[in-house]
Amino acid sequence: MPIPLAAVVTEGIAFLVVLFVVISLYIRYSNRRKPAALTLAVAFNFWDLGALCLFTGKLLTYILEQRAGGELGPDQINFSHLGINLGYGFSALSNVFLMVFVAQIFSQTPFFRRTKMTLPIIAGAFNGITIGLVIEAIRRTWPVPSYNIGPTVYHLILTFIAFGSVGIFSIRPLRNATFRWEKAGFIFIIVSSIFGILIYLSFAIDVILPQASVVFEGGYTPFYYLGYVFAIFMCAFAYFGYVMPKFIRDIFREQQSYHN
Repeated sequence: MPIPLAAVVTEGIAFLVVLFVVISLYIRYSNRRKPAALTLAVAFNFWDLGALCLFTGKLLTYILEQRAGGELGPDQINFSHLGINLGYGFSALSNVFLMVFVAQIFSQTPFFRRTKMTLPIIAGAFNGITIGLVIEAIRRTWPVPSYNIGPTVYHLILTFIAFGSVGIFSIRPLRNATFRWEKAGFIFIIVSSIFGILIYLSFAIDVILPQASVVFEGGYTPFYYLGYVFAIFMCAFAYFGYVMPKFIRDIFREQQSYHN
Protein backbone atom coordinates (compact mmCIF):
# COMPACT_ATOMS: atom_id res chain seq x y z
CA MET A 1 0.00 0.00 0.00
CA PRO A 2 1.14 3.61 -0.54
CA ILE A 3 2.90 5.16 2.43
CA PRO A 4 0.47 7.21 4.54
CA LEU A 5 1.50 10.74 5.47
CA ALA A 6 0.90 9.84 9.13
CA ALA A 7 3.78 7.34 8.95
CA VAL A 8 6.16 9.99 7.59
CA VAL A 9 5.16 12.50 10.26
CA THR A 10 5.41 9.91 13.06
CA GLU A 11 8.94 8.90 12.09
CA GLY A 12 9.98 12.54 11.72
CA ILE A 13 8.77 13.34 15.23
CA ALA A 14 10.55 10.28 16.65
CA PHE A 15 13.80 11.32 14.96
CA LEU A 16 13.62 14.84 16.42
CA VAL A 17 12.87 13.57 19.94
CA VAL A 18 15.83 11.17 19.84
CA LEU A 19 18.03 13.94 18.41
CA PHE A 20 17.18 16.12 21.42
CA VAL A 21 18.27 13.34 23.78
CA VAL A 22 21.47 12.72 21.79
CA ILE A 23 22.45 16.39 21.96
CA SER A 24 21.69 16.44 25.70
CA LEU A 25 23.88 13.38 26.26
CA TYR A 26 26.81 14.93 24.37
CA ILE A 27 26.43 18.10 26.43
CA ARG A 28 26.48 15.96 29.58
CA TYR A 29 29.69 14.29 28.37
CA SER A 30 31.33 17.65 27.59
CA ASN A 31 30.62 18.74 31.16
CA ARG A 32 31.83 15.56 32.89
CA ARG A 33 34.26 13.94 30.42
CA LYS A 34 33.44 10.44 31.62
CA PRO A 35 33.95 7.57 29.11
CA ALA A 36 30.61 5.96 30.02
CA ALA A 37 28.76 9.20 29.22
CA LEU A 38 30.38 9.29 25.77
CA THR A 39 29.55 5.63 25.15
CA LEU A 40 25.90 6.22 26.01
CA ALA A 41 25.78 9.28 23.74
CA VAL A 42 27.23 7.23 20.87
CA ALA A 43 24.69 4.44 21.52
CA PHE A 44 21.77 6.85 21.21
CA ASN A 45 23.52 8.56 18.28
CA PHE A 46 23.49 5.32 16.30
CA TRP A 47 19.85 4.76 17.26
CA ASP A 48 19.05 8.25 15.98
CA LEU A 49 20.89 7.57 12.73
CA GLY A 50 18.60 4.57 12.32
CA ALA A 51 15.58 6.80 12.94
CA LEU A 52 16.95 9.27 10.38
CA CYS A 53 17.27 6.49 7.78
CA LEU A 54 13.70 5.39 8.43
CA PHE A 55 12.33 8.94 8.20
CA THR A 56 14.35 9.88 5.10
CA GLY A 57 13.43 6.64 3.33
CA LYS A 58 9.74 7.09 4.12
CA LEU A 59 9.77 10.73 3.04
CA LEU A 60 11.51 10.05 -0.30
CA THR A 61 9.19 7.14 -1.11
CA TYR A 62 6.14 9.18 -0.13
CA ILE A 63 7.20 12.01 -2.47
CA LEU A 64 7.87 9.60 -5.34
CA GLU A 65 4.52 7.87 -4.83
CA GLN A 66 2.71 11.20 -4.83
CA ARG A 67 4.36 12.10 -8.12
CA ALA A 68 3.59 8.68 -9.62
CA GLY A 69 0.00 8.70 -8.38
CA GLY A 70 0.37 5.37 -6.57
CA GLU A 71 2.80 2.69 -5.47
CA LEU A 72 6.24 2.49 -7.05
CA GLY A 73 6.99 -0.06 -9.72
CA PRO A 74 9.15 -3.17 -9.07
CA ASP A 75 12.08 -1.63 -10.95
CA GLN A 76 12.16 1.55 -8.84
CA ILE A 77 14.26 1.90 -5.70
CA ASN A 78 12.11 1.59 -2.59
CA PHE A 79 13.84 4.02 -0.24
CA SER A 80 11.42 3.14 2.54
CA HIS A 81 12.52 -0.51 2.59
CA LEU A 82 16.14 0.57 2.26
CA GLY A 83 15.69 2.89 5.25
CA ILE A 84 14.18 0.10 7.33
CA ASN A 85 17.14 -2.19 6.66
CA LEU A 86 19.67 0.54 7.38
CA GLY A 87 17.71 1.41 10.52
CA TYR A 88 18.10 -2.14 11.82
CA GLY A 89 21.81 -1.98 11.07
CA PHE A 90 22.32 1.23 13.04
CA SER A 91 20.12 -0.12 15.83
CA ALA A 92 22.40 -3.16 16.04
CA LEU A 93 25.40 -0.84 16.48
CA SER A 94 23.43 1.00 19.16
CA ASN A 95 22.90 -2.29 21.00
CA VAL A 96 26.65 -2.95 21.02
CA PHE A 97 27.52 0.44 22.50
CA LEU A 98 24.69 0.09 25.01
CA MET A 99 26.28 -3.15 26.24
CA VAL A 100 29.67 -1.41 26.44
CA PHE A 101 28.00 1.33 28.50
CA VAL A 102 26.55 -1.28 30.87
CA ALA A 103 29.99 -2.86 31.32
CA GLN A 104 31.54 0.55 32.01
CA ILE A 105 28.96 1.95 34.39
CA PHE A 106 28.61 -1.29 36.36
CA SER A 107 32.28 -2.29 36.16
CA GLN A 108 32.53 -2.68 39.95
CA THR A 109 29.77 -5.28 40.20
CA PRO A 110 30.93 -8.88 40.81
CA PHE A 111 29.74 -9.96 37.35
CA PHE A 112 31.74 -7.40 35.38
CA ARG A 113 34.77 -7.63 37.68
CA ARG A 114 34.98 -11.26 36.59
CA THR A 115 33.98 -10.95 32.94
CA LYS A 116 35.29 -7.45 32.04
CA MET A 117 34.27 -6.75 28.42
CA THR A 118 33.32 -10.33 27.54
CA LEU A 119 29.58 -9.61 27.38
CA PRO A 120 29.91 -6.55 25.07
CA ILE A 121 32.24 -8.53 22.78
CA ILE A 122 29.71 -11.36 22.54
CA ALA A 123 26.94 -8.82 21.95
CA GLY A 124 29.05 -7.27 19.20
CA ALA A 125 29.41 -10.62 17.45
CA PHE A 126 25.68 -11.40 17.55
CA ASN A 127 24.67 -7.89 16.50
CA GLY A 128 27.19 -8.18 13.69
CA ILE A 129 24.97 -10.97 12.34
CA THR A 130 22.11 -8.46 12.17
CA ILE A 131 24.28 -6.14 10.10
CA GLY A 132 25.21 -9.07 7.85
CA LEU A 133 21.52 -9.95 7.37
CA VAL A 134 20.79 -6.33 6.48
CA ILE A 135 23.57 -6.16 3.88
CA GLU A 136 22.50 -9.49 2.37
CA ALA A 137 18.84 -8.43 2.21
CA ILE A 138 19.76 -5.20 0.41
CA ARG A 139 22.08 -6.99 -2.02
CA ARG A 140 19.76 -9.91 -2.75
CA THR A 141 16.48 -8.04 -3.26
CA TRP A 142 17.63 -4.72 -4.76
CA PRO A 143 15.99 -2.36 -5.82
CA VAL A 144 13.23 -3.26 -3.33
CA PRO A 145 15.16 -4.42 -0.23
CA SER A 146 13.11 -6.94 1.71
CA TYR A 147 12.66 -7.21 5.45
CA ASN A 148 10.86 -10.14 7.03
CA ILE A 149 9.93 -11.58 10.40
CA GLY A 150 13.14 -13.63 10.91
CA PRO A 151 15.65 -10.77 11.19
CA THR A 152 13.03 -8.68 13.01
CA VAL A 153 12.58 -11.28 15.76
CA TYR A 154 16.34 -11.89 15.92
CA HIS A 155 16.96 -8.18 16.42
CA LEU A 156 14.13 -8.05 18.98
CA ILE A 157 15.91 -10.72 21.06
CA LEU A 158 19.23 -8.85 20.95
CA THR A 159 17.50 -5.57 21.84
CA PHE A 160 15.76 -7.32 24.74
CA ILE A 161 19.17 -8.45 26.00
CA ALA A 162 20.72 -4.97 25.61
CA PHE A 163 17.95 -2.97 27.25
CA GLY A 164 17.21 -5.78 29.69
CA SER A 165 20.82 -5.68 30.88
CA VAL A 166 20.52 -1.96 31.59
CA GLY A 167 17.34 -2.55 33.59
CA ILE A 168 18.59 -5.58 35.52
CA PHE A 169 21.91 -4.05 36.53
CA SER A 170 20.12 -0.86 37.62
CA ILE A 171 18.08 -2.71 40.25
CA ARG A 172 20.89 -3.11 42.78
CA PRO A 173 22.03 0.56 42.77
CA LEU A 174 18.35 1.52 42.95
CA ARG A 175 18.04 -0.41 46.21
CA ASN A 176 21.27 1.06 47.57
CA ALA A 177 20.52 4.67 46.56
CA THR A 178 20.28 7.08 49.49
CA PHE A 179 18.54 10.11 48.02
CA ARG A 180 15.14 10.21 46.38
CA TRP A 181 16.50 11.89 43.24
CA GLU A 182 19.03 9.05 42.87
CA LYS A 183 16.29 6.44 43.21
CA ALA A 184 14.15 8.37 40.72
CA GLY A 185 17.03 8.40 38.23
CA PHE A 186 17.43 4.62 38.33
CA ILE A 187 13.67 4.13 38.08
CA PHE A 188 13.60 6.34 34.99
CA ILE A 189 16.45 4.30 33.49
CA ILE A 190 14.62 1.01 34.14
CA VAL A 191 11.37 2.35 32.67
CA SER A 192 13.28 3.64 29.63
CA SER A 193 14.73 0.14 29.13
CA ILE A 194 11.26 -1.40 29.24
CA PHE A 195 10.02 1.01 26.58
CA GLY A 196 13.14 0.22 24.51
CA ILE A 197 12.11 -3.44 24.45
CA LEU A 198 8.47 -2.59 23.67
CA ILE A 199 9.55 -0.63 20.57
CA TYR A 200 10.81 -3.69 18.72
CA LEU A 201 8.14 -5.95 20.15
CA SER A 202 5.58 -3.63 18.55
CA PHE A 203 7.49 -3.63 15.25
CA ALA A 204 7.64 -7.45 15.29
CA ILE A 205 3.87 -7.64 15.84
CA ASP A 206 3.39 -5.10 13.04
CA VAL A 207 5.25 -7.43 10.66
CA ILE A 208 3.41 -10.56 11.86
CA LEU A 209 -0.18 -9.25 11.85
CA PRO A 210 -0.51 -8.59 8.09
CA GLN A 211 0.69 -12.15 7.46
CA ALA A 212 -1.70 -13.65 10.01
CA SER A 213 -4.86 -11.63 9.39
CA VAL A 214 -6.52 -10.13 6.32
CA VAL A 215 -7.80 -7.32 8.54
CA PHE A 216 -4.33 -5.77 8.60
CA GLU A 217 -3.36 -6.69 5.05
CA GLY A 218 -1.17 -3.97 3.57
CA GLY A 219 0.76 -3.09 6.71
CA TYR A 220 0.86 -0.05 8.99
CA THR A 221 -1.07 -1.65 11.83
CA PRO A 222 -1.68 0.26 15.09
CA PHE A 223 1.44 -1.46 16.47
CA TYR A 224 3.58 0.39 13.92
CA TYR A 225 2.54 3.74 15.38
CA LEU A 226 2.60 2.34 18.92
CA GLY A 227 6.26 1.43 18.41
CA TYR A 228 7.13 5.06 17.79
CA VAL A 229 5.07 6.17 20.77
CA PHE A 230 7.17 3.78 22.86
CA ALA A 231 10.31 5.27 21.25
CA ILE A 232 9.30 8.75 22.38
CA PHE A 233 8.62 7.50 25.91
CA MET A 234 11.95 5.65 25.92
CA CYS A 235 13.76 8.85 25.04
CA ALA A 236 11.83 10.94 27.56
CA PHE A 237 12.64 8.60 30.45
CA ALA A 238 16.23 8.20 29.21
CA TYR A 239 16.56 11.99 29.31
CA PHE A 240 15.15 12.13 32.84
CA GLY A 241 17.29 9.22 34.06
CA TYR A 242 20.64 9.72 32.34
CA VAL A 243 20.72 13.50 32.01
CA MET A 244 18.60 14.24 35.13
CA PRO A 245 17.74 17.86 34.24
CA LYS A 246 17.82 20.34 37.09
CA PHE A 247 14.05 20.74 37.36
CA ILE A 248 13.61 16.97 37.83
CA ARG A 249 16.39 16.79 40.40
CA ASP A 250 14.95 19.78 42.27
CA ILE A 251 11.52 18.14 42.46
CA PHE A 252 12.90 15.08 44.21
CA ARG A 253 15.26 17.11 46.37
CA GLU A 254 12.27 19.09 47.62
CA GLN A 255 10.47 15.85 48.39
CA GLN A 256 13.53 14.60 50.26
CA SER A 257 13.69 17.80 52.34
CA TYR A 258 9.97 17.63 53.06
CA HIS A 259 10.16 14.06 54.36
CA ASN A 260 13.14 14.90 56.52
